[in-house]
Amino acid sequence: MNTENLDAELEEVRKYCIEYYGETLDSYEMLARYRPKVLVDWIGFRRSVFETGDEKGLSLREFELISTAAEVIAHKPNPGRHARLAIDAGATVQQVADVVGLCILLGGMMTFIVSGQHALKAAEDRAKELGKI
Repeated sequence: MNTENLDAELEEVRKYCIEYYGETLDSYEMLARYRPKVLVDWIGFRRSVFETGDEKGLSLREFELISTAAEVIAHKPNPGRHARLAIDAGATVQQVADVVGLCILLGGMMTFIVSGQHALKAAEDRAKELGKI
């Protein structure tokens, strides 16, 4: 394994995280210490999904709303990151609420209690930060 190239790839991952998430993620840094190639490959795959570059495909706003829905319906404990990123990508709090409502319909009220409320709160907080509400 060429550690010089891997170090450069990890630095690119960190730059991407700062550009996309606004920060480097502690969980990613921990993975980088022990399985750096897994992290590099994961981010490469993530980018290939989110960065289609095709105007005929989904927008970043749509990707983030769908990601929020997937995390809520799966009862993820912290779906807030994608909900915030959806707001950053142009979604409204109402659109996040619509996604959460759909998740309640498909997954039951526990979806809201366990996960959905956190996504909606994160979206609302981010919209306030940006002066959108």
